[in-house]
Amino acid sequence: MYALGLDTTSSALTLGISNFDQINRYQTWDLGRDISIYLHQYLEAFLAPLSWSELEWLVVAQGPGSFTGTRIGVVTARTLAQQLHIPLYGISTLTAQAYAYACSLSKVNEGELIAVEYPGQRGSVYGSLFTWDASNQTLSTYKPLQYIDLKGWQQLLSTEEIHHHLSPDTVEPKGICQAMIALAHQQWQAGQQPTWQDILPYYGSLAASPPSC
Repeated sequence: MYALGLDTTSSALTLGISNFDQINRYQTWDLGRDISIYLHQYLEAFLAPLSWSELEWLVVAQGPGSFTGTRIGVVTARTLAQQLHIPLYGISTLTAQAYAYACSLSKVNEGELIAVEYPGQRGSVYGSLFTWDASNQTLSTYKPLQYIDLKGWQQLLSTEEIHHHLSPDTVEPKGICQAMIALAHQQWQAGQQPTWQDILPYYGSLAASPPSC
């Protein structure tokens, strides 16, 4: 089984592929605004020597992130999943960041709160709170992804005992992609197989509803 991960939510393109055994490849290219021009070229080169038919499922970062980059990544993943007739998983970039952070640090203890934020427009923030199950290596949503003003976010944080506060640069892009694939694999093992129609980009309050994970 091979799974492909795609993240275009920042100025970088990050791709990952894994068979959850000996094959685990991840690579990042800083393409800036040229992501739309070179995305398919890098996808084909990165996939080789595998063929598209060998992919069992796909996972894409739904945002929050760059408006244009997020849209391009999700549309590309939806098109691939539709053409290949395989499941497509969508993972919030905040969830992936929290999972990658918790997995990489043994000092995240059972039940500790992890706050993750990403800057929005005009003083707003995308934010979410998570708890970590160290024994089972699983992440749970304590406060779902929301798009609120900075003051409201700070008030929310002041009412909780936050043990870890993550900014957008806390985890490198490869770590985000690894976490996306790992989280989607958990859903796959649980028997969840979302279709391409289920996955929408998340830009904030004016677009689709926040990703559920």
